[in-house]
Amino acid sequence: MHRTEAREFESCSDCGAEIHVARDRSYAFGAESVLCFACAVRRGGSYDEERDVWRQAPELGDLATTVAPERSV
Repeated sequence: MHRTEAREFESCSDCGAEIHVARDRSYAFGAESVLCFACAVRRGGSYDEERDVWRQAPELGDLATTVAPERSV
């Protein structure tokens, strides 16, 4: 894998699944953390398909002690 390609992928902070940041829907939080869509929904997140936004944020309590505002991925 080329070095620039490696930056396009991140690992889900919960299950470890590989997420392609440009293609896969995910929930980003903190400085560099992300949840895959399945884990975000399993943790209570609710996604609005029409508006392309999270209506309800997933529960992150056990993943980070300090959670920064959501960022776009």
